[in-house]
Amino acid sequence: MKMFKGKIDVGKAFDTIASGVDKIAFTEEERADFNKGVADAQLEFVKTTVSENSARSITRRYLAIGIVGVFLFLILSSAVAAAFNGDYAAFLFELAKSLTTLVLMVATFFFGGYYANKFVSASKEKKSNQKTSKNENVN
Repeated sequence: MKMFKGKIDVGKAFDTIASGVDKIAFTEEERADFNKGVADAQLEFVKTTVSENSARSITRRYLAIGIVGVFLFLILSSAVAAAFNGDYAAFLFELAKSLTTLVLMVATFFFGGYYANKFVSASKEKKSNQKTSKNENVN
């Protein structure tokens, strides 16, 4: 049984390996472009899904309210239980900690696009102001 059939193009293999290695390490510019792309994609997703009023959207809102509600209930219950039973308060707090990732994901979905857009807009405005002030200093 032959492992390779035909000739091996060493140049093509080297180019493939080199491009793969190059994609492993981000430069700061590539990282900024990637993060901007992620923020733009998330913003577009939020724009198209949060504003809709379909049954799916309403269900998402109820689930989000339920998840955050349970999380807040556990946190507040652990604070109240701390006055009476420290072990039970610790148990409730551990339950709340187990929901932290889920609550952060829900918060990111509903509020992340807004803040990402706000951050990108502020960054663009800052760059615009810097260019304007440089042009005024030159004149």
